[in-house]
Amino acid sequence: MTELFNWATTLAYFTVFFIGLAACFENAHSALLCRQFSFIPSWNKRGYTLKVIAHSTIAVLGILGLIQAFVGA
Repeated sequence: MTELFNWATTLAYFTVFFIGLAACFENAHSALLCRQFSFIPSWNKRGYTLKVIAHSTIAVLGILGLIQAFVGA
């Protein structure tokens, strides 16, 4: 029973991880699209640029952490 529970827990962690990863990339993509509008002020464009950088960095670091966990295990 504990083997099944371990697999279920691992599957749940990976599911949440991939949902979060998809959300990071989706937020980065939408901020990038909003940044390309010509009618928004420049300070808002800078804010959207920072959002793109932050969400992309979090997603890439999450992928690198997952790779590191696979290599370390």
